[in-house]
Amino acid sequence: MTVSLIFLHNFKVAFRNLRKCKLQTLISVAGMAVGFTCFALAMLWIRYEMTFDSFHEKSKRLYVVYSYDANSQTGYSRRSVSVLASYLKESFPEIAHAAVLSPNFQGSTIIVEDVEIQAIVIEVEPDFFEMLDTRIVEGSISNYDQLAITQMKAKQLFANENPVGRQVTLFGSVYTISAVVSDIIHKTVVAQII
Repeated sequence: MTVSLIFLHNFKVAFRNLRKCKLQTLISVAGMAVGFTCFALAMLWIRYEMTFDSFHEKSKRLYVVYSYDANSQTGYSRRSVSVLASYLKESFPEIAHAAVLSPNFQGSTIIVEDVEIQAIVIEVEPDFFEMLDTRIVEGSISNYDQLAITQMKAKQLFANENPVGRQVTLFGSVYTISAVVSDIIHKTVVAQII
């Protein structure tokens, strides 16, 4: 027998078995489809988790600290107490910078001259600018109660005018913009190891 005849014979036997056992064939095909789908989704999730902060210049030295949170959907939260950053820096000499990052508040509004504009608000500590690629473009930040806005938001709020020194209302309080920072594009982290 030639190879082509053997292949044709095996194909006919397989096709007859598939027709004879329709339910088993359906279950097998559906199971393989579900299995491949789960595998593909798991690989996408693993890839995302392994590379979500790789765009940062110091990404190999950045770490996120999670805390237990029974009220969150996952059971963990990136929100941590403000003393954690200083404790980490004091207790572990290999930590060069540490900053607490409060979660972003989507749907927040900034009021500029009685006009409300949607914004994403992130509360960070000064070490944030040492750890990540976000840089202060204009102005300066020296206190914890100062407000900085991204270049994109500055352009949206003030067009081509200098925003430093301008006042905005956020969460019912009036703030003076002290700095403009480069645009933030992804997630952020908490501790940088030397």
